[in-house]
Amino acid sequence: MAGGIKVNNFSMLAVTIWGTLRGREYPGAFGREFSIQQIHRALAVAFLSVGFVSVVVFLLTVTEGFRFIDLLFETVSAFGTVGLSTGITPSLSIAGRLMIIVTMFVGRLGPLTLMMALVQRQQVTKYRYPKEMVRIG
Repeated sequence: MAGGIKVNNFSMLAVTIWGTLRGREYPGAFGREFSIQQIHRALAVAFLSVGFVSVVVFLLTVTEGFRFIDLLFETVSAFGTVGLSTGITPSLSIAGRLMIIVTMFVGRLGPLTLMMALVQRQQVTKYRYPKEMVRIG
């Protein structure tokens, strides 16, 4: 099991976007349809992951004196727990190193834990609101 956003999560979102662009009402792949709940969970994990990485990059940009692209690379690498580095990690301040450590930990456990929490919290609704078509674009 790797860190960061899993391949299945990314693939489901990519296929859903591709299906939407092609005008398909029900996204799916390999002759199977994705459930709306799975798509919502995949979107939640992806958006929360991107949001977390963005916050860490912003904090590192404020506290450290390195180029933005180097800090972005370090943060994404830490979140994905891939082991790559630009070599600036030893030069980071204590706060910067702690942020990278927390990012590694969240990247390793965060999306999986979040997914489990979303699955466990799912409740059967007793009623539904009327549907409304909202203009998008």
